[in-house]
Amino acid sequence: MYEERVYRNHILSKFREEVSYKESDLLISADKQLDNRVSRNILTKYYNEIEDYIKDNSSFFTALSPVSAKETAPDIIKNMAACARVTGIGPFSAVAGAIAFYVGSELLQFGSELIIENGGDIFLKINEDKRIGVYLGEGFYSSKDPAVEEISLIIKKREDAFGIASSSSSIGHSLNFGKAQLVTVIARNSIIADGFATALSNRIKKETDVSAVLEIAKDNSLIDAIVIAFEGKLYLWGDIELER
Repeated sequence: MYEERVYRNHILSKFREEVSYKESDLLISADKQLDNRVSRNILTKYYNEIEDYIKDNSSFFTALSPVSAKETAPDIIKNMAACARVTGIGPFSAVAGAIAFYVGSELLQFGSELIIENGGDIFLKINEDKRIGVYLGEGFYSSKDPAVEEISLIIKKREDAFGIASSSSSIGHSLNFGKAQLVTVIARNSIIADGFATALSNRIKKETDVSAVLEIAKDNSLIDAIVIAFEGKLYLWGDIELER
């Protein structure tokens, strides 16, 4: 079922296109015009690789803990499995980030700056700092502003591509066992970001869990930054800045 992504109206770039195939719906922002047919063909290729693999390996789709990939599996499947080993949860928790990563990696040959958003999981290769809005959902209250529903993050440019992903107990349709309104992770790539956003969000059920998750993030070299929204409070750590 199609769900209108209103937040996409706030994303500005020199060129943007929406590319869909089956259940995948990407927003691609770039510094130059891309061929929509090329973008869709790349998306279709990786979507079908995943779909074909899970037809004969259903446990890869349903598992809530790490599952190994077969030696003959495509690279996108192997990287989802590798992410699961690091995060400790099922490999399909990183499927959106994996599609964003592989589509983005191929499309970089056509431009020097690229942002691919896939259901809130983002592949970025940026040449200047960007501002990204993060929706906290209705019902989030803070001591400074009782009506806050969205925050803006300043994302610093990096030499290499990287990833941002979010997981929520109350926003969206993804499986989530925690109680945090939002956990956003910036990581080495969008696959790792997607997996850790879910894994760390699952751990937060009470306030004392927040400090434990922050320590996990600090001790993990794959994670660059984390934002947690829980019970009306915001927690930030790492290479990230909240726009005032």
